[in-house]
Amino acid sequence: MKLNKLENKNRRIRKKLYLGEFALLGFEVSCVTKFKDFDQYDVFVDEFIDYINSIDLCFCGGGLELFEGFVCSVERYHSATAEEQLLVANWLDSRSEVSKVEISELLDANYL
Repeated sequence: MKLNKLENKNRRIRKKLYLGEFALLGFEVSCVTKFKDFDQYDVFVDEFIDYINSIDLCFCGGGLELFEGFVCSVERYHSATAEEQLLVANWLDSRSEVSKVEISELLDANYL
């Protein structure tokens, strides 16, 4: 089955395969950090996850010197938005221990 052809799939199949109007969009996050120890890193990750959860998103990833991962919505059939991308980018930019924040364009979370 060719996933890139939508015209030969009915609504039920598109929904099952998360295609077309049912695609789940998210974005990649990457930033350089200046952590000296794991205690600082743990505090940062806890605060980041709390913030992500507060705007109904979820995050999968990590890393000490290069913190990176993928952000998407916690709700089924709901995509992350450009506004949420900006919120996450601004939160990371406001942190003193973070530099060089990069946020990708919206990507299909199921077919990366």
